[in-house]
Amino acid sequence: MSSILLDSLKDDLDDVHRNTLEKTDTELYKSSQKFLEDLLINDELLSTDQFTTTTTTTPSSNNKPHAKNVTQEIAELDLQQHQINKQLSSLTDSHKDLIIDVNHDLNEINNSLTNDYQKAVSALKRNISFDSKLHVSDHHYKSNQNSILSNIDTVLDILELPTLCRLCILQGNYQESLEISILIKSLIIRFPKLSIFKIVSDQIELELQHMLKGLIKLLNTNLKQNHILKIFQILNKLETVDNNSLHRVYLNSRFKFIINEIASLTPILKFNKLTYLKRYVEVYREHIYASIHVYYTIFQNEVDKLLLNQFITTLAMNLCREFTLYLPHIVPPRFTGSTDPTGPTSSTTHESIESEIELKNAIDGLILQLIYLCKSLSSYQFEFEPIILSELCYKHSLIQENDWIRNLSKIKKHK
Repeated sequence: MSSILLDSLKDDLDDVHRNTLEKTDTELYKSSQKFLEDLLINDELLSTDQFTTTTTTTPSSNNKPHAKNVTQEIAELDLQQHQINKQLSSLTDSHKDLIIDVNHDLNEINNSLTNDYQKAVSALKRNISFDSKLHVSDHHYKSNQNSILSNIDTVLDILELPTLCRLCILQGNYQESLEISILIKSLIIRFPKLSIFKIVSDQIELELQHMLKGLIKLLNTNLKQNHILKIFQILNKLETVDNNSLHRVYLNSRFKFIINEIASLTPILKFNKLTYLKRYVEVYREHIYASIHVYYTIFQNEVDKLLLNQFITTLAMNLCREFTLYLPHIVPPRFTGSTDPTGPTSSTTHESIESEIELKNAIDGLILQLIYLCKSLSSYQFEFEPIILSELCYKHSLIQENDWIRNLSKIKKHK
């Protein structure tokens, strides 16, 4: 009978346990069968007596317990439950305010745990993360501060470089100011993320711009060749000045210098116009040739002949304009265009003849100076003479071609 019951019960098991009972574990099958067999022959389970949960004793001679039936037990249990519910109700009524307060507190706690707790945890995590970063940043800042303080002398030296550069320029130590600029540029290359070096470099560049303006003004003065060469060595190292600009800077400064030298001769016009023209030509002979010579020395194989020709032509036209203005007031009309000393004259006195001869010799001397000027410039292949002849001999007839040829022959004889 136990085997039939086991076979019927194992159908409700899962596949694993059913297979175990059927095939795998015979010991388990036998023990299960024995358990069911013992269960089926249990006298208490098969008893037909009324079931009771408690036993009571009645006064009798045998002192045997009197058993209650199930209905009585259920009634007693219901009565006990009713009494307990009544007690709970009375307790609830007497403590309802406390229960409401506790319930309200529990709801708040629940709300805090479900909503505010997550926010508080997130905020706490952010604060902890920020504090850790702040601690690291503060530590880094303190370490940087300590590093700066330990190298404060070097930092101050770097910050004083613009002032040092200005002092070098004021004392004429231009090469040292360029070395300061090179130093700060090397620091920018080594430490590209430090903006302080860029700020210092910008300040030094401003000082170098002032130096450039000062050197250009200095070129407008009467300088020796060595000084001019040194200035252009400095200018050639400046990054703000290219090679083409150097050509214009030099010729423009020399042009201004010659014009200023000519302007200083203006007071002589009040006394003697011939002396003024002679000094005019002397300034040209002294400074134009020297300027061209220094130009070739500086630029050598990079000579801009077009620009240099404009320089010469402009000066030549200025000279011709001055001769056109003042030479007619020096040469009497009767001598203009005549070179024959036996020509007709209206003066019969010895003094007038001597004065005319002196004037003619002075004019010849002026022409000779012009010829020497043209010859000196011809060594650099600049034809100054055609401009003079075109303006003074052919266009305005201030100097006759015969006078020019006669004085030119004097130079050839001396050679």
